[in-house]
Amino acid sequence: MKEFKRLQIPALRKQPSTTCSEIVAEAAFALASGIIDTIPFIGSKLDEQQARAWPRSGVFTDDGVEMTGTPPEIFELCELLAGHIEKGAAFDVFEVFHKIARIDRLIDWSQGAVLSPEPHRVTH
Repeated sequence: MKEFKRLQIPALRKQPSTTCSEIVAEAAFALASGIIDTIPFIGSKLDEQQARAWPRSGVFTDDGVEMTGTPPEIFELCELLAGHIEKGAAFDVFEVFHKIARIDRLIDWSQGAVLSPEPHRVTH
């Protein structure tokens, strides 16, 4: 909850008329962005000091052109997640999977699965 408090206070200081629903929407988008930042993307941040995973360098389109900015699929996934978080609704697994499949080419799978659980020792 400390993360949300840091997000809400500046918003209220800048615009005291901010409604509760606007604060919740902002917090939901920030949380969704944080979730996306945990995905091991290919390439590297343009600046190691940047807070978010995107934009990145070393990421190319299918035509071999280096991407500039953030791909629209990242924004679409963020909007989907934020919408569910804001409503307090359960995620539709198939809908989320479909969005993640659209960014598959941007994920560095050598880093492991997205949000993988801690490895457990297998004993036989």
